[in-house]
Amino acid sequence: MTPRPAFRNGLIAVLAASMFAFAPGPAAAELVAPFKDKLFAYPARLAEADGGRHITVDYREERDIDGRDEVPERRVWSHYVDLGVRRAQKDLTAATDAGRIAHMAVGRAEKARFIVVYLHGQGGSRRQGMDDMTFGGNFNRLKNLAVRNDGLYLTLDFSDFGAGGARQVSSLVGAYAARSPGAPVFVACGSRRSRRPSGSRA
Repeated sequence: MTPRPAFRNGLIAVLAASMFAFAPGPAAAELVAPFKDKLFAYPARLAEADGGRHITVDYREERDIDGRDEVPERRVWSHYVDLGVRRAQKDLTAATDAGRIAHMAVGRAEKARFIVVYLHGQGGSRRQGMDDMTFGGNFNRLKNLAVRNDGLYLTLDFSDFGAGGARQVSSLVGAYAARSPGAPVFVACGSRRSRRPSGSRA
């Protein structure tokens, strides 16, 4: 079985909250338009810091991931996802300074309003972050948010969790960032050793 990062219900909200915090003026609230917000609503907030840029929520895997599954660990209930986004999904290979990098992309390859990069955990691959039907539908929601808001969502294969892998990630992200000047870049990841995810702005 593929290792499961505990892809918290709040990861989508981390993305939205981060972009709200860094986007200027009244247009900030419109940077990410709603998509199934009631189904993916925050659980209780446990703590908040940095003016709302860091939020700790009451994540429970049994409720926020497993509770959404029709078939445990394999298929989320259909009302949590919109599979039309698959039409915008591409499996690609990019030539970079760090070599050829296999990756998948959904959304605008150029002039994106924001870029989200998912880094798989131990034993994963670029396909993990594009799986619509597992992890409570969270990846499908990320894909839909990117497409519906003129953003870009990327997943990639990288060789290791050391300097080599870091160089591959940096090279690919840099290549896409150059095509979307000024777009904020957000990184979400499955943990190498634990079951906890993280989300941050690069």
